[in-house]
Amino acid sequence: MINGVRIFDTVLDGKKIKDTISRNSADFWKPFCKSAGWDFSHERVHSLSDLEYFFSKKIKENILIFSGHGNEDGFWLSNGECFNGKNLKDFHSKNHGKVIIFSSCLIGNNESLTQDFKNYFSAQALFSYRHIMHDRFCFLNESILLTSIEHRFNQGKPSFTINDFIDFQSKTDFMKNMNGKHVKLHPMVMT
Repeated sequence: MINGVRIFDTVLDGKKIKDTISRNSADFWKPFCKSAGWDFSHERVHSLSDLEYFFSKKIKENILIFSGHGNEDGFWLSNGECFNGKNLKDFHSKNHGKVIIFSSCLIGNNESLTQDFKNYFSAQALFSYRHIMHDRFCFLNESILLTSIEHRFNQGKPSFTINDFIDFQSKTDFMKNMNGKHVKLHPMVMT
């Protein structure tokens, strides 16, 4: 059962990415969560120390979404630091077992990185993208994914398995070329 979604949103400065203000996942997720009956909270993060601060506290939501720019090296923060699952203090055990989504480009291309993130969070599951993604298609994929996860729990299934994810991929495969032409693989991966 999904009890809530917490967004960790970051924006890069103009030195790396020209878009410094439009990324605000809360504008999408807040009404979506309200309509689904899930709790919602949102944090702006700009540095590794911001992440450490929020990670040191109890996080009641069981879905964590990291929205910002990414690549095969990790999740980039506003101040230019890159979170890679190895460069922060341990994720507090009171927050283990969550579902993690990196709503960021290319993180899913690096299997070692996604495994480092999954281990860091002691996550139940971790989802990421292997392609460059536009925000609107991230929102589309992730909202369908979370609805699928909740549907499984409502059917009495205790977890969302790799077979469930393969089913999700097959049902959303028709969308893979919405974000870019000639895409051969589903943009989302599960670790």
